[in-house]
Amino acid sequence: MDRESLDHSLVRRLLDHIENNTTDVVDSVLEVSTEIYSDGYFSDEFEALFRNQPIVLCLSGALPGPETYHTVDICGTSILLTRDAGGQLRALTNACRHRGVRLADGTGKAKRFSCPFHSWTYDLAGSLVSVPSEQYFDGMCREDKGLVELPVAEGYGLIVGRLRPGGEPLDIDAYLGPQLAGELAMLDFAGWTPHNAPHIHEVGGNWKVTLDTFRENYHFNYLHRKTLRTYAYGGVLTFDAFGAHLRNCSALRSIDELIDRPVGEWGDVTQHFSYQYSLFPNTCMTFDSRHIELWQIMPTGSATSQVLHSVYLRPGLSETERAKAVDMAPWICETVVDGEDFWVAGRTEPGVRTGGFDTVVFGRNEPAPQHLHRNFAAAVEAYREQRKVREA
Repeated sequence: MDRESLDHSLVRRLLDHIENNTTDVVDSVLEVSTEIYSDGYFSDEFEALFRNQPIVLCLSGALPGPETYHTVDICGTSILLTRDAGGQLRALTNACRHRGVRLADGTGKAKRFSCPFHSWTYDLAGSLVSVPSEQYFDGMCREDKGLVELPVAEGYGLIVGRLRPGGEPLDIDAYLGPQLAGELAMLDFAGWTPHNAPHIHEVGGNWKVTLDTFRENYHFNYLHRKTLRTYAYGGVLTFDAFGAHLRNCSALRSIDELIDRPVGEWGDVTQHFSYQYSLFPNTCMTFDSRHIELWQIMPTGSATSQVLHSVYLRPGLSETERAKAVDMAPWICETVVDGEDFWVAGRTEPGVRTGGFDTVVFGRNEPAPQHLHRNFAAAVEAYREQRKVREA
């Protein structure tokens, strides 16, 4: 399927739902135990989903060329991503091997990184290249004191890594699966570049509570009745699974322009809907004709989470298109997500911890949260089974 065929097939599904007042559904309601939000569950979940799984670190555009770097902090691990003069990508622990001091911040161009404490210096490959007063470190093997390298893979506009060193090499195609890899290749966003520095949201809710505010639009007509409801249809969503990952699509109100127009006259329909991906376990990516909103939801405890929000713009935007994207980003970030979604996440968290009820409910019209929670549970159970084998 080519890009236009994919776009048109999704628009037809959305228009059918709008006409019939329907949405994509699954066969049954899912009730999930509130135990998954508990302190006791958190340790196993963190190990299973965040320490043992590949996760999205950023998009390729964060390192747009040779001799660039980008830092990202995920679940307590500070990572220094580098692209050397030949374009090779590496993920390195962002900590000097002398005393563990953080080496770099933000994004930029560099050939060397020097520790601010004692000026131990490393190259883009993480090799230790300079130690002041080296005569006082007799017997230390410099070759063993490079920055710790983490598994990383790049492809289809994504940079994916693991937070633990060692283990099997990462394979981006294996992580995505062939169908999703092919689809992301068609979307062709590897050259899209960050609009500004990532914004950190501190949320008073379990990371799954926070994530669940993203993956259905059943709530648009209620929580967002004065904001997103005026811009996009609520209760109208497509759902497609790609292994543990998934894709939703939402219809913007402008899609009404296509209702009575012959398909042959539709042209570019990307201005009328958005692609919304969940990349297992914790990354949400909303993609439209002008920009990408990247949301990385991370646990900071059993009852709190942190969301790293980044905006990437499509190259070659006209001044008008660029202005629309730039104007929309803070509205989405502050008014809609902070002011409504994360506000409601903070109001949810105490409720799931009262012990007054045993389950939370996901309806048939919430297929994406159901899919994610089933896969979260399967990963935790697999981790527990593997641990039993190791301990036996």
